[in-house]
Amino acid sequence: MPIHHISLNVANIEEARDFYLAALKPLGYKVTTSLIDGKVLGMGTGWGPDFWLASMDAPCADGSHTRHDMSTSTGVSAGSKQVEKKKEKTGEMHLAFAAKNREQVRQFHKAAIAAGGKCNGTPGPRAQYFATYYGAFVLDPDGRNLEAVCLKPAFLAEPWGLVGWEITGLVLAGVTGGVATWAGWL
Repeated sequence: MPIHHISLNVANIEEARDFYLAALKPLGYKVTTSLIDGKVLGMGTGWGPDFWLASMDAPCADGSHTRHDMSTSTGVSAGSKQVEKKKEKTGEMHLAFAAKNREQVRQFHKAAIAAGGKCNGTPGPRAQYFATYYGAFVLDPDGRNLEAVCLKPAFLAEPWGLVGWEITGLVLAGVTGGVATWAGWL
């Protein structure tokens, strides 16, 4: 089952908004929803958000101002009563965004660095993860490790793509055939 959405608590909503808008622009992300006077922002590539930013002083991204569960702080069930727990800052995390091609990975890295992110791994192949893995890593303003990743092989994931490989093949075949004719092999 795919992930429906991810929400990050951020120290500074304006700084986080500006950073993520710039960093994720090459992947097609934009703000699609703003709630609670801009303290909760939904971003996505289509009409609906799948990535949320919530200010630490705002209610949770789900619209609630408390965490709800069915237990007390002692671990004893509170029945159907909702028990309030203070919202806590999230810890470090790794968040990877899918890129359609390798150029998007490079543009993500460039945009994220220009927006104030810190390089945590330049764009390039990461064969230790997977044979066709191509990623770039950046730390956001709160120190979270962000990544853009493309798993397509280079001949499909680079701008010149399959057509470029076909042209390269034709050129090589022509050169090889010309050399063979010149040498009298054909």
